Amino acid sequence: MNTFVTATEAPSWEEGLIVGSGRIGAVAYGPADAITISLAHERYFLPVNPRPDAPDLTPVRERLRDALLSGDADVASEALGDGVRASGYDDGLIWTDPLGLCATLTIRAPGGVAESQRTIDPLLGEVAVEWTDLELRRHALRLIAPHGGEYVLLALESEPESTSIIELGLGAGAPASFDTGVPDASAAVSASVDGGARGLLVADAGDGSTAVRAAVTAVTGTQWQVDGDVTRSSVQTGPGASRLVRVDLTLPSNGHSVEAACVVPASWDTVRSEQRQARCPLTGASLLDLRGTSSASRTEDLWAAARAGDDGARRGVIEAAYLSGRANIIASTGELPPTLQGVWQGTWRPAWSADYTLNGNVQNGAMAGMTPTGTPELALSLLNLVLPHLDDYRDNARLVFGAEGMLLPSRMSTHGRADHFAEQYPHLFWTGCGGWVLRIVADVVATTGDRSIVDDRVWELAEGVLRFAETALLEVDGVRRIVPSYSPENTPEGARVPLATDATIDGAILRDAARATALLGRARGDDSLDERWSRVLRDLQPYRVAADGTLAEWLDPQWSENIAHRHASQLYPLWYEIDPAFDGDGEEATRLRAAASATVRNKIAWRAEAPTAPPGRMEMAFGLVQVGMAAAALGDAAAAETCVNWLAVEHWSPALTTTHDAGRIFNLDASGGLPGLVASMLLGSSTDSLSVLPALPATWPRGSVTGLRARGGLAVDRLDWEPQGASFTVRRLPGAGWLAPSAGTRMRLPRAAAIRVDGEPLTGTQLNIGGRPVRVELEWLRD
Repeated sequence: MNTFVTATEAPSWEEGLIVGSGRIGAVAYGPADAITISLAHERYFLPVNPRPDAPDLTPVRERLRDALLSGDADVASEALGDGVRASGYDDGLIWTDPLGLCATLTIRAPGGVAESQRTIDPLLGEVAVEWTDLELRRHALRLIAPHGGEYVLLALESEPESTSIIELGLGAGAPASFDTGVPDASAAVSASVDGGARGLLVADAGDGSTAVRAAVTAVTGTQWQVDGDVTRSSVQTGPGASRLVRVDLTLPSNGHSVEAACVVPASWDTVRSEQRQARCPLTGASLLDLRGTSSASRTEDLWAAARAGDDGARRGVIEAAYLSGRANIIASTGELPPTLQGVWQGTWRPAWSADYTLNGNVQNGAMAGMTPTGTPELALSLLNLVLPHLDDYRDNARLVFGAEGMLLPSRMSTHGRADHFAEQYPHLFWTGCGGWVLRIVADVVATTGDRSIVDDRVWELAEGVLRFAETALLEVDGVRRIVPSYSPENTPEGARVPLATDATIDGAILRDAARATALLGRARGDDSLDERWSRVLRDLQPYRVAADGTLAEWLDPQWSENIAHRHASQLYPLWYEIDPAFDGDGEEATRLRAAASATVRNKIAWRAEAPTAPPGRMEMAFGLVQVGMAAAALGDAAAAETCVNWLAVEHWSPALTTTHDAGRIFNLDASGGLPGLVASMLLGSSTDSLSVLPALPATWPRGSVTGLRARGGLAVDRLDWEPQGASFTVRRLPGAGWLAPSAGTRMRLPRAAAIRVDGEPLTGTQLNIGGRPVRVELEWLRD
């Protein structure tokens, strides 16, 4: 089933239907006879908040470090406070500039509403509100945002002759369902409207070099009349044909013209046909079939059956979540990656500024499924976000750590300065963002074989991340230490503040950045950074097993574990290519895997005690992705499935949008995170190996998935499984031959199997894969 229906009403934008072209987004909500459409553009961030440089901590840096090395985080926090005040900071939190609301369009139809429903087609990217009026005559409003464009198309349909009124204005912006303390930006935005053959609204924000402008143009085929701060048009509809409306969003502040011709297509069939050609290759790149079954005709009924314990309905929910999650990410990835809210906005006070939170949301959330589910090209949008701000990163490194190189911030939207922090959230000391970006870029190279990605600018970033590691780490008694360090967003047990040393994720990312940079250098034909990375890692503290048997969240034993937290950052070594320290049959690798398994179990048990939104423990969807992906790497199918079920059942709305917590706060983390997690359960990879069905749950006895990607430039066109065995078709992409291991690609299987390759028995597990598809059939052997 690819088209879904819901009867649940949408009184606010957070429950609305969404369409997106990647560059712009529209969300439709409200009663059927007075539908409001909120419009947003991926680059319309409102320049309303201060943008100071990171604080200069030179006067307090030694005191801060000495305090942390002695285990006194309170004194360290006092030193930080002294330093930031001396740099001109007050006690207020400086927020990133928020994603702005460009305009609202309201469509008012006569006749009242007797009954209504909403439909969603994730593959095509079409949504509709359909209703009958009080005389039981049918009406509909359909929306598509053509992929890659900067406009939305609407189709108004009516069984009787009818006149609808369309209003274009800035809109008041509905309050968000959750207040994170973001300042109201509405006072900083002014708008003007104009009429005539086109309705025009221009929204301005900021002044001087930071000013931005959004222009929204609507074409209905009839005249527009200005009435105060809105402009209106009357549209006649009737039987036999749709009335099409085109709404364009442009940013003149980015050099775009508002005078472009707004051509309205000839028919809605034409709109669908063009959208099918542009978008469906992306949304259809990977499809999941778990043999889900349900008699439910509406999403709310399907989800209710899943919550009631119907296994077939639960599989159906996961299929729908996989499809719609990927569609939501595709719809909100343009030049830039999705923000916390994708490219959708309906308020002047968005939760957490609707920014890019880079200590996990972007990577474990929005971007988690891009590369493994067949759309690695989307992940390159991350470079468009981070590469324009290299000088800011150099300033961060110098001012905060007294180091050279580049320190990327944990949060950003319009700049790269590390100025968003507080005592309880000392984000400026989280050092992992740069290395994490290198891993994401390396995985795109590893799955596509495209060497051109590693241009001079990417290499400059890689060198900057390394140079920071070379100069920021302290050598203490022959050991390289990360001081200060911050494990997002956790506080050691018994401590008042989160400041610490040697967060496990920091060390893990340093190790992973070295492996990622080695691949980027290989693509570039430059191994100049390899030896320098080796020097950085040589004396780094090893991974540690905590006293409670879990994988320690801090490498330094003076910081106590705090398992009761939504993040699971210490599990980073298992999210991508498995860290060599955790791989193999050696005693130390076995010990670390057992500790990571204990962390997975304890995190799940903690959430299971109160699996509801706060004050319950089902908070922050991407924390489930972190736990689930580690479980998949460890072969713990049951734990991974638990995380998938919680994500799909509790973090999806009837409109197939997703939430930050169970059932609340519009957010895209689950949309990207669930497909990435499911993909990791079905296929894992390293540069020279394929892990086939590493964590297949017993409740998924039969199924198939198409379009998965693996490192080594491999495309697994189709993977099928049943209780007796599995089969898959794999090929190496054109231009990816340089990634092929000389000894062949090793298969890792969850159990012993008889293997046939293109119909012939295979001895061993080494596959020789070229550009021609290879068919592999597995028959499980009895234990």
